[in-house]
Amino acid sequence: MVPVTGNFQAETALNPLAQEALLAAFESGWADPKKIGQHPNRAALLRNNALESISNRLGITPDQIEVTGEVGLGYFLSLAGLLAPEKVLHFGAGDRSGVIATVRSHQGSISEIPLRGDGTIDFTRVNIEKNSVLAFQLANGETGVINSLPTELPKDLLIAVDATASGARVPLPANWASAVFDSRTWGGPAGLALVAIGKPANWKNPLPHISSTRRTYGTYSLPLLLSSAVALENFHPDDLAIRGMNKQIRTAIRSAMPDAIIAGDLDLAMPHLISIVFPNTNGEEILRALATKGFAVDSGSACTAMNLQPSHVLAAMGHPTDGNIRVTLHADSSEREVSDLISALLDAVGSQQQR
Repeated sequence: MVPVTGNFQAETALNPLAQEALLAAFESGWADPKKIGQHPNRAALLRNNALESISNRLGITPDQIEVTGEVGLGYFLSLAGLLAPEKVLHFGAGDRSGVIATVRSHQGSISEIPLRGDGTIDFTRVNIEKNSVLAFQLANGETGVINSLPTELPKDLLIAVDATASGARVPLPANWASAVFDSRTWGGPAGLALVAIGKPANWKNPLPHISSTRRTYGTYSLPLLLSSAVALENFHPDDLAIRGMNKQIRTAIRSAMPDAIIAGDLDLAMPHLISIVFPNTNGEEILRALATKGFAVDSGSACTAMNLQPSHVLAAMGHPTDGNIRVTLHADSSEREVSDLISALLDAVGSQQQR
């Protein structure tokens, strides 16, 4: 089997400094910070320092952060905590499946906001009235398209921001009410989600109150939190170079295969994500062909990629979903790897289209 030399899948390797911090944290951060004693006190200090570091870089305050060990739970807590049966819930057609699952459980009215052809949320197609909640995806995890809010919105609108794709790259909107982040977006470890709660008066725990000392309930690994803080402190990707490689891929694809569809506009998107549709091909077959040459990419919906379900995001944009390939550029992606990926991708697609 040919070893994978080019990782262009969504999964990012743990930041080396974060990996060192993780191993060290198992020695010093194993104790329960809520207990009394020398080791718990040390653990509490480490936890507080990590939360302060993370909050500074995300533009929030330490007291606004709740930590959970599952991103899916983070979606639910962030959004469901703002809901009440009398509130209208608006959500985007390109939202992640974890958000849509919470939307479907809402006991009040719901309103889906369609996407434009460029992948942005089309707020002109919906009337957002008072006493509403908006599930707002700051950036799409498949196309990288960054969304912005309309200037005229009800003052009492509660906005639950999905920042799991944008991470630290895009700041939260000024009027956010809650937000959820995924540590992996800045090279941190998996198994850690951060839920930000803007004003406690606007948010109510949607789960039974098991703990009297925490707004949310759930366990998480303190070493993972410490590792995530170190990863975020050292997250300085060369987005200018990454955007250049993204443009290189888009230009080469458009030149060699004019019928290929590249979702979204690079100028309106995060620099490291590309979603491409090759007509008359099968995405899974392209994945397998690239794997034999040492390249790993994704296909299908980003939130159900384990079974290669068609992308509901592409469908909402009005694009076909067959023959979809998603490429993620990482901080350590090289120009040579990108050039080799382009050649391998064009060969794999060309072979399928000639059958």
